[in-house]
Amino acid sequence: MDMRRFLAKKLIYLAITLFAILLTNFILFRIMPGDPIRAFIPKGLTDEAREILMERFHLDQPLLTQFYYYILDVFRLDFGVTSSYLQGSEVSSVIAPRIFNTLLLMVAGTAIAISAGIWLGKFVAWRRGKPADTIGMAFALTFYTMPTFLLALVLVIYLGGKLDLFPLKGAYGEIPFYDNPPAYSDMSLIEKIFSRMYHLVLPSLAFGIQWMADFVLIMRNSLTDVLTEDYIVTARAKGLSDEAVLKDHAMRNALLPVVTVVAITIGWVVGGEIMVELIFSYEGIGQLTWDAVYVRDFPLLQALFLIIAVGVLIANLMADMVYTYLDPRVKI
Repeated sequence: MDMRRFLAKKLIYLAITLFAILLTNFILFRIMPGDPIRAFIPKGLTDEAREILMERFHLDQPLLTQFYYYILDVFRLDFGVTSSYLQGSEVSSVIAPRIFNTLLLMVAGTAIAISAGIWLGKFVAWRRGKPADTIGMAFALTFYTMPTFLLALVLVIYLGGKLDLFPLKGAYGEIPFYDNPPAYSDMSLIEKIFSRMYHLVLPSLAFGIQWMADFVLIMRNSLTDVLTEDYIVTARAKGLSDEAVLKDHAMRNALLPVVTVVAITIGWVVGGEIMVELIFSYEGIGQLTWDAVYVRDFPLLQALFLIIAVGVLIANLMADMVYTYLDPRVKI
C-alpha cells in the first residue's frame, strides 16, 4: 500500500470517527434529565431575548434539523453562548484564550517529558544491570507512582513558597526584578513573553516530570528488547561503534512505543491537565472544564468535549504518520 492510499484510508477513518463524535456530542446533552432548552439558554433572560436565541440556535426545530445546523455551526466555530460561566458570552470567545494557554503548557511540558525521558531511558537501557540503571529506574518509578497533585503541591510549597522562585498561580501577570510591575496589558511584547514563560515554569515542570517518568520506563524497556535482536548482534559483529549501533540501528525501532505514548500525552494535554491547572490556577482548558462542570454550563461543556475529542483524533493521526516514517512495515 503506497503512502497516498494509506493516508486516504486514515483520513476516511478519521472522518467517520469525527461524525460519530459529533453525533454523540449532540445527543448527549439532549437526553439529559430536564429541559434541554433551559440548559442551552442563559438564565434570567426576558421572553423576547429567549425567543431570539432559540431561533438563532434552532432550538425550536426538530432534532434532525437541529443536528444539521449544529454541524454547520461547528464548522463555523459557532458554539453558541454560555449559560452560566461569563453568562451570555460567546462560547468560542471564552475558550480561545484558554486553548492558547493550554497549548503553551502542552508544548513546554511535552518538550521536557520527551527530551529528558528519551535521553534518560536510552542512558539506563545502554547500561542495564549497572548502578546507573538501578538509580535511573528508581528515579523513574518514584515519579511514575507519585500522584500529579502531590508533585504539583511539592513544587508549589518549595519552589513557589519557601524559595519564592516562581509565581504560585496564573498563566501571566507578575514578573520578577520589578519593584512596581506594570499591568499585563501595559507590558511590552518582550515583557509579556517573559511573564508567560515565568508563570509556565512550575506547571510545565509538574506535567513534564510526571510524563517524563513514563517515557523513561517505556524507552528503557523498548530499547532493552531491541538490543537483543539479531540485527543488533550483526551490527556489532561488523565492527560498528556503540554510538553507531545505538543511533542508526537500535533507536529507530525502540521509538515506536514512545510515539504511541506521545500521541496519548498530546491528546491528554489538549483536554488540559486538570489537577495541574487547578493547583496552579492556570487558566487553561482543564480549569475551564472543571468550572463548566461545577456551574453546569452545558453549551460550554459541549464545545469543550468536542475540542478534546478532536485533539485526541489529530494526535493519533500524527502518531500514525510518524509510525510510517519510523517503520515502513506499517504501510503494508
